[in-house]
Amino acid sequence: MRLVTLSTDELPEERFDELTRLCEAAFRHPFARVWERVGGGIHVMAEEDRRVAAHAMIVDRALYVGHEADQSLDVGYVENVATWPELQGRGYGRAVMIEIGRIIGEEYALGALATGSNPFYAALGWETWTGPTWVRMADGQRIRSAEEDGHVMVLRTPRTPPGLRLDLPIAVDWRPEEAW
Repeated sequence: MRLVTLSTDELPEERFDELTRLCEAAFRHPFARVWERVGGGIHVMAEEDRRVAAHAMIVDRALYVGHEADQSLDVGYVENVATWPELQGRGYGRAVMIEIGRIIGEEYALGALATGSNPFYAALGWETWTGPTWVRMADGQRIRSAEEDGHVMVLRTPRTPPGLRLDLPIAVDWRPEEAW
């Protein structure tokens, strides 16, 4: 296995097409709009015999913590974590996420992601956010996103504010289709 890290701008078209097929197989839905929604970022890929076996990416986002959403943190937000279904359970996803965690640790105040696979990420040091989740609209208004409660996880870094409480409200800026 070999890990490859490239920015979206560095991805050759054929590699981007391969990532789209991988994500469509893993998530079982078309992916073109997902790429548009999340935008560019840093892609980490596990390769086996020049084929991408697993993928995850980091995009820059801000999270707002506290009852008044008054603490803003620069976050490495993890998107599109996928392994080919027939290759799951072989360590490819774990290897990708270890590298993702290393990059987040060097570059951001916090890592964050939304998932339904909490145990997988918890084994890699991610913690479940226990406070209520919100979406912050362009005008600053916050809208409750209760369906995400218990699904947002964070990874502390050397730049994480000391004493960050995971039971406080947390908000993310709105974006089309899936804010979190």
